[in-house]
Amino acid sequence: MIRLNVPLVPDENILNNLFERNIYTVNDFLQKKTSNLQSVCNLQCKEVTKLKDCMTVKCSSPFVNGYQFYLKRPVSIFIQTGIIKLDNILGGGLFAGNIYELCGPSACGKTQLCYSILLNLIITTKKDIVYIDTKNKFSVNRIKQMLKNKCKTNNEINAILSKIHVYSILDIYKLITCLHGLKEKLEPIIFIDSLPALYLSFIGFDKNDGLCYINHICSVLKYLCNKNATIMVTNLAVKTSDSTNYFKPAIGKYWFHIPNTRLMITTIINQQQMCINITKSAYAPLNEKCILNIDNFGVS
Repeated sequence: MIRLNVPLVPDENILNNLFERNIYTVNDFLQKKTSNLQSVCNLQCKEVTKLKDCMTVKCSSPFVNGYQFYLKRPVSIFIQTGIIKLDNILGGGLFAGNIYELCGPSACGKTQLCYSILLNLIITTKKDIVYIDTKNKFSVNRIKQMLKNKCKTNNEINAILSKIHVYSILDIYKLITCLHGLKEKLEPIIFIDSLPALYLSFIGFDKNDGLCYINHICSVLKYLCNKNATIMVTNLAVKTSDSTNYFKPAIGKYWFHIPNTRLMITTIINQQQMCINITKSAYAPLNEKCILNIDNFGVS
């Protein structure tokens, strides 16, 4: 809550009197009875009431009606991934202001899928993309190969590459700093590949610091989503402790409920194809599946 100051209160003498009685913030002031504040501020009842009303107006969030909120909506609600089968099961594409999780076992094609979606988004939207690489394995050569197979010229390839802003982040503290630095971007598209690479180093210690940092990261991601960011995070899938072949997301129970949509990925036919299954979503039908090909063109 905002700390009391001049001109929130009329003068320094009143301010000092309030501080002497442990009334430091606007919230403290508003909770006190008007009759008690009269003697402290040396003001009449109607003057104290007016002062409370002024503080409430100045320190409260403005009201937004439905029409104003509608006008502030993103122009494009859905951003197509450029992968027709994936867009179909997602109901049109990626929904602005959502966190998407690409979850699957190691080497199932999560990064390849990120590359394909990333390039398709740049080609169709012409927007800059933020790619946070936590494994220091971002492959420019693979990106160029995919673009050349799409018959792009060298000038077009260079123009597309200039729109990919790669951040090599090797510890969780720098990730938090990086995400805070993206707050001022307008409707950013952000890829984080991958989150477990930074979190799993905290596993096994008595102090539960990892959960604290994940909590912080989730708060910043939700803030960015309120600014209409579109966020895609890759996560490792691990087998459950029972005898079934069921996979669950890593990072623990807290993270389990954070993504708006979770896409579980498995590979088939010698890793030349992947199966994508919607296991969690705020708007798309659950257990909708599609099979995509992985080749020199990317994922399609």
